[in-house]
Amino acid sequence: MLLDAVQSTAYFTVLSPEVTDAYMTLSKVGENTFAMLKAKGMQALLSSTISYMDVDEQVVGRDVKTFVTEDVGPAPAVNIKSYEKVTSREYFLVQKATLTLTYTISDLSSGAILLSRSFTGKEDQETKIGVRTYDAGAPGGYRDERRYTSGYAPSFKPMFEKILRSFSATISKQLAPSWQTKRLTLMSNKPKLEAAKDAYKLAERGSYEAAYRQFLSLYQMNGHIASGYNAALLLEAMGRFAEAVDLMNDVYNRSGSRQAYAALLDMQEAKSQSEKAQRQISGESALDGQGVMMMQYVVME
Repeated sequence: MLLDAVQSTAYFTVLSPEVTDAYMTLSKVGENTFAMLKAKGMQALLSSTISYMDVDEQVVGRDVKTFVTEDVGPAPAVNIKSYEKVTSREYFLVQKATLTLTYTISDLSSGAILLSRSFTGKEDQETKIGVRTYDAGAPGGYRDERRYTSGYAPSFKPMFEKILRSFSATISKQLAPSWQTKRLTLMSNKPKLEAAKDAYKLAERGSYEAAYRQFLSLYQMNGHIASGYNAALLLEAMGRFAEAVDLMNDVYNRSGSRQAYAALLDMQEAKSQSEKAQRQISGESALDGQGVMMMQYVVME
């Protein structure tokens, strides 16, 4: 499961556990396994342990109530009454599984632990094993029916496997950068400026740099708010977040536009996330349990 999570990112070159384990075994005879793995082109070692497992099972009985209509008066009088009555009792085997997985990333050059994370998951399942039906005409006043014929309780293995699978997506996001697409909608050409038409066409064709320059020029010359807004948006789309924030801030201060203010807040957040991602990728800061998320943009008219 852990190997699949790492390989699914398509970001790492992975040395299989069979090979890695063979190298790690050599450490018992004094070999420098980290140096040997590094010589194979590896940069880090991923190790994992199941640090906690627990199972619990118990039989639980639950009453089943139904509405019945009976003559509750003494003979020969008739006193018909409808009421809720316990008519049977169902018995379940309730099984609960708990598992904690811990994984650690170690740097092969320094031996330092780059990242260590733990996940705890719980699963439970119920198996109906019998029903007791209350019947005044039966011996003892009830009839028992067995619903589970096996001589063994259901295996806990599927529950543990489900717990482990639930960790996969989170682990892969923590270990590798990923992309998220964000769609940016240009502000409409209002008040209409004939000279801005070419800039819109350039943006539509994906010529963001050229469209940005035209929009910026129109904003600087004419104070056209839509052009200034769109120029800032295109800067964001090109990943120039600091410039985008400065320009959108100027657009907002000039116009007081709520749309510009909302875009400004989004840009400031994107700028912060981009800086954080760059620090994480370069190794300047430790991961905080969140995956590195980079933005890629699609500009729409």
